[in-house]
Amino acid sequence: MERERLREDRIHGNAMYPVSVYPDIQQLNGDSILDCHWHDEMEFTMVTEGCAVFQIDMNTVEVQAGEAIFINRGEIHAGYLKGDVPCVFSSIVFNPELLGSRTFDTVQEKFIGPLVRKTVIPPFHIKADEDWGQEILDHLKRIFADHAAGTETCEMSTKAYLYLVFARMFEHMRPAPLKGTVATGSHDKVERLKSVLGYIHKRYPEPLKLKELADEANMSEGHFCRFFKQMVQKTPVDYINYYRVQQACVQLENTDHKIVDIAMDVGFEHLSYFITTFKKHKATTPSQYRKMFYENVAMESALVQV
Repeated sequence: MERERLREDRIHGNAMYPVSVYPDIQQLNGDSILDCHWHDEMEFTMVTEGCAVFQIDMNTVEVQAGEAIFINRGEIHAGYLKGDVPCVFSSIVFNPELLGSRTFDTVQEKFIGPLVRKTVIPPFHIKADEDWGQEILDHLKRIFADHAAGTETCEMSTKAYLYLVFARMFEHMRPAPLKGTVATGSHDKVERLKSVLGYIHKRYPEPLKLKELADEANMSEGHFCRFFKQMVQKTPVDYINYYRVQQACVQLENTDHKIVDIAMDVGFEHLSYFITTFKKHKATTPSQYRKMFYENVAMESALVQV
């Protein structure tokens, strides 16, 4: 499944059912299995095969097959392969409004409200070595199974399972640090990174200089480079090139534009450098990528018609 579907600008679900379930997402090329991004929804991701290292804001956690992570709304997250075994994972992304009520009640006041406002910190690594963790993992498996089977009641059961998940998680939540404490410094770093990523995502077709990115983060160039590499696991130049390649893939999949025109559209000044960079990130050339994409589309269409 294409990781691009988890971009932060994607609409998850709809107004009536603000939930999207992404089953069996497979690692593509390289060590990156989940690109650095964030969104306003909450998310549970369960690793089903292999092992991965996930970064959630300033926290890094190694997740084995059969374990899961929780990502609260607005938290920057990314995933990287750990070891040689390919990683497969499933995710559910949902708007916390799903857990709301028509009227403000005790559940909203005591549990959902603090979670949404982030006045409590839930556990972000869910393992089966304790009963509460195993119960949560079982509930998540049922959500994925119900959606895969297309059960008639999957919308209702998903909401019910999420309530049960948070009920068990709440027993292990802790109060968030007060503003002005040392621990809240990480929030400032995350917000600076969001600002820089937003700047790149908006201006990637233009020439981008290191100084303007450093200014956006209100840092010196040297400090910014170290900060960015620590947070994203890529240098600023590597990330810009990576993002441009991702945007090129969208055009390769959805237009018949010439390769050279796509290269220029996404910010590459030279075709040869674009092809070299594309091959570095996708392990194939742009032309081959387009060909393989349409072959896969044709194959999927044929299977549907059988």
